Amino acid sequence: MVCGLVGVAVAVGLRVIFLLTGLDAILSFRLFTYVALGVIAALTVWTLVFGP
Repeated sequence: MVCGLVGVAVAVGLRVIFLLTGLDAILSFRLFTYVALGVIAALTVWTLVFGP
């Protein structure tokens, strides 16, 4: 559950950063991009906390 919340928080934070820097305007698949970034962050936290 914590990993999912971290993923959502990272995706929202990166969206704000991308909007402020203007990168959001050049993205072609915004929804896919932010979902993928959130999943990557959640899996990274999961690997670091519960990994080998």
